[in-house]
Amino acid sequence: MLRRRNRVELPQRIEALHSALELAGDRLNPDTTGPAGALVDKARERLRHGTTYTVAALLGATGSGKSSLTNALAGTEAATTGVRRPTTSSTLACFWGDDEPHELLDWLEVVNRYHVDQHHTDHETGFDPLDGLVLLDVPDHDSVQVSHRLEMERIARHVDLLIWVTDAEKYGDNAMHTYLREMSGHGAVTVMVLNKIDMLTDDERKQCVTDIRRLLAADGLPDTPVVELSANSGEGVVDLRAVLAEAVERKAAMTDRLGADCTAVSSELLSEVGTENRDVAISPQVGQDLATALVDASGLSFVTDAVAAGHRRDAAAKVGWPFTRWVRRLRPHPLGRLHLGPGSGGRSSLPEISGVQLARSENAVRQTVGTVTDQLPEQWVDVVREAGTPNQAALNNQIDNAVSGSVRRIHDSGSPRWWTLVNLVQLVLAVSAIAGAIWLALLAFGAYLRLPDIPTPEFDDLFGPVGFLSQVPIPTGLLIGGLVLGLVLAAFSRRLAAVGARRRAATVRASAAQAVQDITDDLVIKPMQEELNVRTELQKLLTVAAGDRE
Repeated sequence: MLRRRNRVELPQRIEALHSALELAGDRLNPDTTGPAGALVDKARERLRHGTTYTVAALLGATGSGKSSLTNALAGTEAATTGVRRPTTSSTLACFWGDDEPHELLDWLEVVNRYHVDQHHTDHETGFDPLDGLVLLDVPDHDSVQVSHRLEMERIARHVDLLIWVTDAEKYGDNAMHTYLREMSGHGAVTVMVLNKIDMLTDDERKQCVTDIRRLLAADGLPDTPVVELSANSGEGVVDLRAVLAEAVERKAAMTDRLGADCTAVSSELLSEVGTENRDVAISPQVGQDLATALVDASGLSFVTDAVAAGHRRDAAAKVGWPFTRWVRRLRPHPLGRLHLGPGSGGRSSLPEISGVQLARSENAVRQTVGTVTDQLPEQWVDVVREAGTPNQAALNNQIDNAVSGSVRRIHDSGSPRWWTLVNLVQLVLAVSAIAGAIWLALLAFGAYLRLPDIPTPEFDDLFGPVGFLSQVPIPTGLLIGGLVLGLVLAAFSRRLAAVGARRRAATVRASAAQAVQDITDDLVIKPMQEELNVRTELQKLLTVAAGDRE
C-alpha cells in the first residue's frame, strides 16, 4: 500500500544535496537553503540509527482519538485518555520489540516511553508483526498551547510515517489540510484514519470517505490510503495494524520519508536555480562587443591622435630638414602631456572620463549582463548580474592602465630603421650645404679684399661632363644641392612618417582593444561564466538530490 520512489540511493541524494548547499553558498534564498541544511543534518542522523525501527506518529486535532487509538494498537492503557487528559500535552512513544531504541528516542527527544508486550504474536513466526515499530502519540495540531503545536510540528518533521487521525466532524479541518498541502509530496508515507466510525451509518461512512478522498486529492495526496476504524469498539483497528505491519516489514518508510523530504527541498531549490538552459557558455562575440564598446567609451581616439601626432613630431625631429628640425623640439611632445612619452611610467594623465563616457561604459556592461542573463530565472539573474558588474572605478583604472601600457610598449619598440638612414643622408646634405656656403663665403671675402682669384673647380673638372651641372661651380652645387635635396627629402619623409603615424595609431588601438578585452574577460565575462558554471553544477547536484539520475 505504501509505495516507494527511489531512482537514486538515498545516501547519494543526501550527499548531493549537501554538496549543492556548499556550492550555492549565499547565492540562494536562505529561507530555502536553511530548511535544506536542516534536512541534511536530520537525514544523516536518522540514517545513522538505521532501519531497525520504523517511527510512525499519530497526528490530529483535539478529540480526534489519537490516544484511544494508541491504546487500541498497544492493547493496553498506554496513553491517558478521556476526562483525565482531554489533550495530549507531550509526546508518548510506544515501541514494540525486545530492546528499547534508546538512541533513536533520545534523538527524537521523547521522554515518555512505553514498551508494548507482544499481545498479537504470530503463532507461525513467533513474532508480533509490529516488532520494530515506534508509535508516537503527538500533541494536537490545533492546541491553544503554542508549545504543543511546535512539538507536533517538530515530531512531524522527524518521523518516518505520518498517520493523520480525524473523524466525521473534523476531517475538513483547515489547519490539518494546510499541513497536508505542505506535505503533498509525501503521499508514500502518509495515511489518513477516519476514526469513530461506530457513530456513523454505512451511508455516512461512505460519504465521509468519498469526501476525504476528494480533499486529499485537492491537497496533492490522491493516493493516500484512508483507513476506517473505531478506536473505542476496535472495528477496523486490524486494518491499521496491517498498514503498520507492512511498513515495518518493508523497512522502507524511513527512506521513503527522507526521500520525499529531499525531493521537496531539492525541487524548491531547483525552482530558484532553474531547470532550463544548462551548460550556458558565453559567446566570445559577447566579450568582443563589450570590449569594443568600452574602448569607444574610454576616449582611446584621443590617445591614438596623440600617438599619431607624437610619431610625426618624432619623425620630423629625426628625419626633417636639419636646419629647422630643432624648432620641433621646442614644442611639447603630444604624449608627454599625457604622461605617456618615452621613459614615463605609472598612471597616465588622460582626461577624466566625462559623464557621457561613464554612462556609455556602464550601459555597455549592463547590456552585456542582460544578454548573458536572458532566459535565466530571476534569482540567478541577480547572482550573475552581481558577479558581472565590476566596480566601475576599478574597471576604468584598469582600462587606463591598458591604454597606457599599449602606448608605452609601442614607444619602447623604437623608431623605424629608415629614420637612421634618412637622418644620415640629411646630415650629409646639411654638411654639403654648409661646406658650399663656407666655400662661397671665403671666395666672396677674398674678392672683397681684392686678393688674386682663387680657381673654383666645376663639376666637369672632377667628374667629366655631368649635364646641366657641368658649368656649375662645386661650392655653389654643394650649397644649392644640399639645401634643395634636403628639403625634398624632408618633404618625402614627412609624407612617409604620416603613413607610419596612422599605422602606429592603429597598432596602439588594436593592442589597447585586446588589453581591454582581457580586462573585461577578467572582470565581467569570466565571473559571469563562473556563476553560470556554478548554476550548471547545482542543477546536476539538485537533480540527483531530487531523485533523478543525470
